[in-house]
Amino acid sequence: MNRRTIVINSALGAAALLLSGGIWATVSATARPAATVSSRTVAVSRASLDQTATASGNVSSSTTTSVGAGNCAGPVTAVKVSVGQAVKAGDELVDLDPTNAQNAVDSAQAQLDAANAQAGQQAASAANSVSQAQQQLTNAQQTQTLDAQQQSAAVAAAQKQVDTDQSTVSQDQTAASASPTSTPAANALAAAQAQLTKDQQALTQAQNQQASSALKDQQQIASASVSLSSAQNSQANAAPGNTTSAQIALKTAQANLADCVVKAPADGTVTAVGAVVGAGASGGSASSSGSSGATGSGGSAGGSGGSAASSASGGSGSSGSSAGLVTLTDTAHLQVTAAFSESDVAAMKAGQTATLTFPALKADAGAPPVTGKVTSIAATSTTTNGVVTYAVTVSIANPPSAVRLGESAAVAVTTASAENALVVPTLAITTAGTRQTVTVQRNGADTPVAVTTGITANGRTQVLTGLSDGDQIVLPSVTGTTDTSTQNPRGLFGGGGFGGGNGGTRGGTGGNSNSGAGR
Repeated sequence: MNRRTIVINSALGAAALLLSGGIWATVSATARPAATVSSRTVAVSRASLDQTATASGNVSSSTTTSVGAGNCAGPVTAVKVSVGQAVKAGDELVDLDPTNAQNAVDSAQAQLDAANAQAGQQAASAANSVSQAQQQLTNAQQTQTLDAQQQSAAVAAAQKQVDTDQSTVSQDQTAASASPTSTPAANALAAAQAQLTKDQQALTQAQNQQASSALKDQQQIASASVSLSSAQNSQANAAPGNTTSAQIALKTAQANLADCVVKAPADGTVTAVGAVVGAGASGGSASSSGSSGATGSGGSAGGSGGSAASSASGGSGSSGSSAGLVTLTDTAHLQVTAAFSESDVAAMKAGQTATLTFPALKADAGAPPVTGKVTSIAATSTTTNGVVTYAVTVSIANPPSAVRLGESAAVAVTTASAENALVVPTLAITTAGTRQTVTVQRNGADTPVAVTTGITANGRTQVLTGLSDGDQIVLPSVTGTTDTSTQNPRGLFGGGGFGGGNGGTRGGTGGNSNSGAGR
């Protein structure tokens, strides 16, 4: 708090005390002479304070949607809405000539039909290849079975003949041994042995033939299995790959045709119509953006009953015309963007509560206050005539039914609160550098006491340390004049009028971080 502010607060607060409850001032034109000087004391008390930052701005929508023609390039054939009309999501806004888009759909459909026919032929060919490969495998398996049976029988017959020959040789050996000098016996043995040798060779040949036939049959089965697997893979991959691109082309063409009937993407109110029957429609889908852009230094709305000394208007938050066919504004979710001073923004954050008033609307005494919350604080500042401000967006929770887009609004954001706080009049605090003192009357003497303070609101300051309940605070002396008998029944800490005036004085340079009202 700078010295200039202290002087202003002290002067205004002193005036407030003359009009505040707790001290009844009855002034008569004949009771006192002019320019009388009085010294007062007031007891430290407890109250709840809300410190607020104030500024002004304009009502805007949180979302504005510019609805384009999508991918339909036809000229406008009909405009189904007008400015100010409320629409629901899916409502028809504009019709475009669908001739070109319909031709594109027909062409894509023909291409898909051709692709499907080709895919059918490929599928039939693949199925035939699979069938042939399957038959080859079956034939190879049957050949293997037949060959195995035949070769096994040949080997068995050859083995049987060898066994017979071996029996004959054994008998002839016995006979030859019994008659060593018998020539017939010797000849019979030689003949039996020759036959055995011959039949053993036949057995070996049959066994070799059996092994060769088995190997050949196994190779044929393996080859047929590979052919079948290849045919099956070709069958599985033929149709989808050939039709996918045609299907995508058809879906794209159908979507473009649907864009020829432009529909509302969401609920809203028509705030601009750029479509003209017969004119071409530029492509592009709907695009949404949040409205913002309050400019100027923040004004001040003073405390209850007070007058704002000055205020600066916020920039319009309404959206300008867009290049779309129709502009939709979400009037169900309104906001105000106002320019707050850099000192106010230092104490602000998203989620803080706010109250809003609308100068152009007649106040309804029975209506609840209009409230909102801080939703965003600009990261960069704006400097106007040397005053640095930041754009702060506040959502409106319960906007009045009569409020209009672009309407001016005063915003008061609660930046700090203190419940059951120990409070003194701000004018009772003396500041020297970083040291703050309050003069306390103790045992008939005025004693300076060092204090630490918290938030300030509407001419009262929270005291954190140094004072106790009931301490008698000595207020600065003031000089006044008397004219007529007047009584002011307001309480000492209810001086909303002067507190508000103080808020207004600083509001001209960006809003008063110390403005607010006690509860």
